[in-house]
Amino acid sequence: MVSLELFHPPKDKVKDGKRLYLNLIPLVFCLLLSACSPKALLDQAQAAWDGGDYAIAAERYERFLKDNPQSDQAAYARFRVAMICYRDLKQYDRAIEHYIHLIEDYPKSSDIYQARLRLAECYAFTRRRREAIKEYQIALPSAPDEKEKRRVRLSIGELYYEMDDLGQALVEYQKATGGTGYDELTERAFLRLGGIRYLRSEYKDALAAYDTVAEKTNDSAIRRLARLAMADCYERMSQYDLAVNLLEATEPDPKSPDYIRKRIASIRELQRMRYLGAPAPSPRFSKLRIRARRN
Repeated sequence: MVSLELFHPPKDKVKDGKRLYLNLIPLVFCLLLSACSPKALLDQAQAAWDGGDYAIAAERYERFLKDNPQSDQAAYARFRVAMICYRDLKQYDRAIEHYIHLIEDYPKSSDIYQARLRLAECYAFTRRRREAIKEYQIALPSAPDEKEKRRVRLSIGELYYEMDDLGQALVEYQKATGGTGYDELTERAFLRLGGIRYLRSEYKDALAAYDTVAEKTNDSAIRRLARLAMADCYERMSQYDLAVNLLEATEPDPKSPDYIRKRIASIRELQRMRYLGAPAPSPRFSKLRIRARRN
């Protein structure tokens, strides 16, 4: 026979059940409160970032910022979520908002310089180049050393180059070549200077820039490219023999071993065509040239 207690528990057991339920309420509330505490949100965000779950990490940091806008950890969280949106999620507009909040709300933060650089990069990625240049220029005085200043100058020059403002790009690249020594930043700047001078038909200046790279670089591939560019300048100046001599002294690219030989043949053919198309010298000039050879 089925016990009626299954359907009608004794009163004492009902009281015990209610007492247990009432005792659990504070415990559950504390657990919920702990799960949403500022420290818990930051820990969850860090764990998600470490685990590669960048969307969850960003969401946790943003929730922390929403719930704790006056926290002494707010600037830290703002910088972290901005970096995640920029570097990991590639959500540049979202990152821009966070970087702007950090710069405006926490101007004394130690991360302001890096925030401005990353903000400039986000603007560049979204083709807002004027805004990017502005942020780089604001950040420039805070650069920790001369090399970092040249790096920022180079970034500004690249943006002007992309905007086809070659005159201003030249100014920035020239500033990036300043200082002592030769490094990867100097090399990039000289290559850009040579390229712009070549585009502007300023071949002598282009030659000087490329020659600096060819003489000082430690990278054989870069040296080869610089020498090939120098040969192009000589060709444009109709100095065909100099172009050929330079190419003959240049180490071929193992991936394209026949390129230099074909390039020399092309220059010699151009030289021959220019010679055939040139007007014949006057008889008087021919006599003077013969007399000079005899002497």
